[in-house]
Amino acid sequence: MSIAQTYANSSASRPAYRMPPKQERPAPAADAICVFTLDAELRVERMNAAALALTRTGAISALRFTTRDRELNSRLQRWSRHAAPEAELRLAYRDAGRSFALAISLAQDCNDPHEPARFVVVMQEQAGAIDRKLADVARDHGLTDAETRVAERILTGENTIQAARRLGVAPTTVRTHLQRILAKTDTHRQSEFACLVARYGH
Repeated sequence: MSIAQTYANSSASRPAYRMPPKQERPAPAADAICVFTLDAELRVERMNAAALALTRTGAISALRFTTRDRELNSRLQRWSRHAAPEAELRLAYRDAGRSFALAISLAQDCNDPHEPARFVVVMQEQAGAIDRKLADVARDHGLTDAETRVAERILTGENTIQAARRLGVAPTTVRTHLQRILAKTDTHRQSEFACLVARYGH
C-alpha cells in the first residue's frame, strides 16, 4: 500500500475537525457602572467586571485609558496634569451608537503630594432614544462602525470639519463616509437622514 493510500485510509477513519463557533463577547448591560483605577500616566491599574466587558467591545483601551475620540483623550490628558484633589471632570462619550457619561476624579487616597496621582473613572452608558434608533438604522442599512461614528457626529449638528476634528480624521474621510451613509439609507441630505433616524421604528 502506498503512503498516499495509507494516509487516505487513516484520514477517512478520523472525524473531520471543526473549529468551535466564535463566541461574541457580551457588552455590559446599559445600566452597568464601569469603574477604572488609573495611574498618573492614565494606565489602567484595576477595573471591575463591567469595565472589563466594555474594553472587550473596543470602546475603551484596556492598557491605557483611551477612547476612539481623540479630542476627549486630549482633554482628559490636559486635565489630569493639573487636577486638584476636589476637582472632577465630567465628559460625554459616544461610540458606535452608544452614549456614555464619564466622571473622573483623583482617588481618595491621593492626598499626599509626594505620592504619584491616581485617578478613578466612573463610566455609565446613557441609553437614549436617538442612540437606540441610530443603532437600529446602522444594523438594518449595513452601516460600518466608521460610518456610524460619523452619523453620530452629524446627528449632534456638527459639520464635516467639526466631525473630522472630533474623530481625528481628514474632512475628506468624513465626506466619503457621509456619502456612503446617504446612499445606504436612500437619503439625499443630512437633514433627511436625521429625520429618518428620528422617525425610525414608527
